[in-house]
Amino acid sequence: MDDQGALLRELMAVFDQLPAGLREAINYAPEPLDPKALAVLCRKHGAANVLAMLELKLKRQAARRP
Repeated sequence: MDDQGALLRELMAVFDQLPAGLREAINYAPEPLDPKALAVLCRKHGAANVLAMLELKLKRQAARRP
């Protein structure tokens, strides 16, 4: 997919399907997430694997909080 507009639409469609907690984590991450980089990761490793990685990081952060 070479069309940047198509890539952005695909990314937004996937983002809209994420669980609310995960969408919030992405939106309010301490470090900004680049949507294009996230899309590239999803294409390279599969969206399910990327989401699992994000969920794992969220669980680890929650476990570290007092």
